[in-house]
Amino acid sequence: MSISKDKFIKIIFCFILFAGIIIPVWPQDMQERLQGQKKIIYKVSFNGIPSGYIEWEYLGKEKIQGKEVDVLSVSSDTKILKLLNLTSKEQVFLDSKTYLPLRVERDLILFGQKELIEEIYDQEKGCVNIKRSNSKVHKDTLCQDKPIHNILELLYFFPLGIELDSSKWMNFNLPNQKVRIKLVGQRDLDTGKGIVSTYFLVGRGAKRFSLWLDEESRLPLRLEFILPLGKIIILRTDSN
Repeated sequence: MSISKDKFIKIIFCFILFAGIIIPVWPQDMQERLQGQKKIIYKVSFNGIPSGYIEWEYLGKEKIQGKEVDVLSVSSDTKILKLLNLTSKEQVFLDSKTYLPLRVERDLILFGQKELIEEIYDQEKGCVNIKRSNSKVHKDTLCQDKPIHNILELLYFFPLGIELDSSKWMNFNLPNQKVRIKLVGQRDLDTGKGIVSTYFLVGRGAKRFSLWLDEESRLPLRLEFILPLGKIIILRTDSN
């Protein structure tokens, strides 16, 4: 079975793009949320085969368009069989007051071909302006229900202010799709260093996924994405 380059990019974007229609309440600043860790590291596997890593890092605060922003960096290097060879590095700039994304800068190397992508979020209009360096469509604009969020504040940094309720779905937005997430309940997870109790959630969108959150920080300990060809697992392994 062959899969196009565009489909592979969309799969990876499921890791690094997410959006919610609920404005989260963040009672902690970013450094407190990361519990003093400079980096958080995850290993990636596909159908049980080690396939790379994803590494998170908080870079501190900057100013964009007169607004103070928190800057997060994520680097990944994944090789899934002979189907996907992807190296990526991106920075996401989040408004320090609302934690809504203002800009995303993404640098991809897919099958040896470099792709630079810049996303500018216009939260007032509810649109994302996308520029691509190596594509037939170099510029694109996607509009969605407001506000538009990003995976860094939802999937990897699930908002502390959102009530987890197993009786109802939470509705969220990607720039190009809508996603639903629901708490299933508490579930024990073997981290390799011991058994911990987590919040277990499931999600439905373009891809099905499952999410295990640390009960205190709500940082993800494990993620699973279900694809037509198998299962991708992202497991937290180390931090420093």
